[in-house]
Amino acid sequence: MNVPGPSPRTATSPVSGPSPQVLHEQATVLGAVREDIRQTLRVGWLDPAIEAAAQNPAFFTAAWSAVRPNVGKSFLSLARVLRTEAVESVRTWFDTPPVLKGLQDELAEEEVRRIEESAKAGYLAAPKVQVVVHAMYRAARRDRIAGTGREEPPIRRGVPEWQRWMSFHPSPDDARGVLEQSAEAFGTPAPPTPLRLFARWPAALDTLWGSLGRLPGTRPWNETTVRLRRVVLAGIATLPHPVELQWTALKARGFSDDDRVLLQDVLAVWDASMAAQTLAAAAVWVLLGAPDVGVES
Repeated sequence: MNVPGPSPRTATSPVSGPSPQVLHEQATVLGAVREDIRQTLRVGWLDPAIEAAAQNPAFFTAAWSAVRPNVGKSFLSLARVLRTEAVESVRTWFDTPPVLKGLQDELAEEEVRRIEESAKAGYLAAPKVQVVVHAMYRAARRDRIAGTGREEPPIRRGVPEWQRWMSFHPSPDDARGVLEQSAEAFGTPAPPTPLRLFARWPAALDTLWGSLGRLPGTRPWNETTVRLRRVVLAGIATLPHPVELQWTALKARGFSDDDRVLLQDVLAVWDASMAAQTLAAAAVWVLLGAPDVGVES
């Protein structure tokens, strides 16, 4: 995707901040980048971990432009390895039947279907987001990802039809307690996506957290998150294209080294939490009966 970068700082006033024109241009660019991320990752929402990079429009645009060409066969293979590793661990932790069976008497058939779709979407999306966030974090650190140089055929893009209803809404009061607990348990600055997807169904969220909430911090959980992080560290080298930003151009757009350090610190927190979120998404998927995900391409 070729989108124009945000206007340089010369178009802003040191006293009043960016002009209305610059703010409009930035909003237009950010909207295009956000939409392209959703279409490329094939997910109905923008994860807060990726959104964190948007606090600086120049970096966000440049980082996604560098990461985007890597979303191909090798990227999907890496995401699949992460999902498989997470599920193989999760399946050994639960000996109870899927929790959805206990909720079917309380929920309408349409709600049950949407809960299953949410579990499936989170399970597919979390490992993709983990890889993207790690690549953006490495970019903010000025840590170059070399790329293999191999060309890969295009992959399918576009948010699947069954995900188009999904989006984040203000959480109801009944869900906030669990979401706050899960954010603390996973070390995320905002409620983790694998649970936030269920905020509109507080009964389902409570039931899921009742099974999942005891796991963070345990030895099996910690060992698995370490393995997932190692998978990404090794797998990022299998991506075909380099991830390296043009720092001179970014500086001309107003992205200073102080800005870079601040953003690096923000992304470091999200990057550290992503393995736990991938694992949580796998756990939720298993707890809800492992809904069929079809062919991921």
